[in-house]
Amino acid sequence: MQTVANYEDFVPGGTHSNSRIRGGRPIVATRAWGSRIVDVRGRELLDFIMGNGAVALGHAAPEVVNAVKDCVQNGLTTGVESLLALQAADSLRSLIPEPGMVRFANTGTEAILHCLDIARAATGRANFAKAEGAYHGWAAPMNVSTWPPADRWGPADRPSTVPGSQGLDPASSATAVFPFNNLAATEQVLRDRRDDIAGVLVEPVLIDIGYVPAQREYLHGLRKLTTEIGSLLIFDETLTGFRIARGGAREYYGVQPDLTVYGKAIANGYPLAAVEGRAQLMELTNPLRGGKVGFVGTYNAHGVCVAAALAALDRLRDPVTLAKLDGLTRELAERVGDVAAKSGVPMRFAGGGGHFQIYFTDTPVSDYRSASTSDAARYRSFVEACDRDGIVYPDTPLSHAALSTAHTSEDLEQLVRALRVAVGMGESE
Repeated sequence: MQTVANYEDFVPGGTHSNSRIRGGRPIVATRAWGSRIVDVRGRELLDFIMGNGAVALGHAAPEVVNAVKDCVQNGLTTGVESLLALQAADSLRSLIPEPGMVRFANTGTEAILHCLDIARAATGRANFAKAEGAYHGWAAPMNVSTWPPADRWGPADRPSTVPGSQGLDPASSATAVFPFNNLAATEQVLRDRRDDIAGVLVEPVLIDIGYVPAQREYLHGLRKLTTEIGSLLIFDETLTGFRIARGGAREYYGVQPDLTVYGKAIANGYPLAAVEGRAQLMELTNPLRGGKVGFVGTYNAHGVCVAAALAALDRLRDPVTLAKLDGLTRELAERVGDVAAKSGVPMRFAGGGGHFQIYFTDTPVSDYRSASTSDAARYRSFVEACDRDGIVYPDTPLSHAALSTAHTSEDLEQLVRALRVAVGMGESE
């Protein structure tokens, strides 16, 4: 295959997403299968990024590939509603406890923006609140305080609102930021803004900074509080959806939000996201019943993507799928724990449903600030050991790695071997 040597001359950074830059350059791949990708140099690499957690069933999962092929051969892409899209929405609902109505979008960011519009229309309020360290996409007003530098954190009980990018709408400064897993402080932040907060967005597990699960009482308290102050509770299950439990975080925690965003794993890497919510809220987007909230998009529920989703959701519905992801996660946790015990190097494994991260710290990790205590130099040594052994692993300490059902115990051993080298144990100790 012919390669383009000077791609950085016409694509900024040589990539179409800044998150793909590793060590100053992106990995440029030509094909993938199972837990492997092949780059333009012909190297076969073991993948622990897996589409940022989207590829839960492995690259080129046969069921998904076949469904996509059938759809392509039928010629239906976009422009009209498809039976596949309606079936996919029904399939998605069948996984969710007490499901509401569903509409598809293309990306998690788009789905979040739809939720914001619905929340404003439903409450008559203008602004929002989010947890420090949570990632809800790249758009204003949610692209704040996801990976803020320590010198801009502000007080622990009342975090500052830190823009995640230059060029954001200045209105983003009105987004309230609360400390994850601190219910008393969160309650104070939200009560102080109770008259202008339309919606409270939360990742039930902060996965974009590794793997930081909510305390059960925290989410239940947040549900009670948002009901009391008249704000919508919006779950961002882009990453938790159908991995940490068959019904996602809603099932795992037993909390019923007003609106939920799903994405990533629902189509095993194809671009699809969903907004699910209470009927009276979702009907605000239905012009046939007087709804005035827009919900449009040429590529919403694109034929290929919903075909992929139907196949992927069938696999995710099978208890064997989650059992495999959970089993691999537990196995890796045990192996990392063994390295930690034998090396004496402070490290903590955190993970669930195939999402995971290794924090090089002896501090319990319960929020963004405690996750930030991970030793960046030790983490860099680990990533470099992975690179040398042909392993693709997240480039920064506050990011997440992912497993798929295609990974094997041998794959885990290869990763643990790199970890042993990074902490000075050697490959076989």
